[in-house]
Amino acid sequence: MPSKRQSKWSRPARPLVADSGEQAETWRGLEYRVRSVSGANSSGRYRCPGCDQLLAAGLPHLVAWPADDPDAADRRHWHTGCWAARDRRAPGVQRSRNAPRYG
Repeated sequence: MPSKRQSKWSRPARPLVADSGEQAETWRGLEYRVRSVSGANSSGRYRCPGCDQLLAAGLPHLVAWPADDPDAADRRHWHTGCWAARDRRAPGVQRSRNAPRYG
């Protein structure tokens, strides 16, 4: 019997709470909203776009998304150091989520 629960992938992205300690930052001519995520609130595994490495569950990090995206559907999870050095750390090659890092 199929589950009655809806898959999280088929649901629309949850809107983020407006008053949650977000900061506005500009990068490459675009305005971004940036929020810090504590290790206790970090449950998933994400790939950092700055270094193309996985963020382990429970690791404090930052979430950034374009300010003109009200649903934050295009949010990306960054290591704090990678976001701080994002002009120097953006990889030249984008890999798929299940592609090996080396080899």
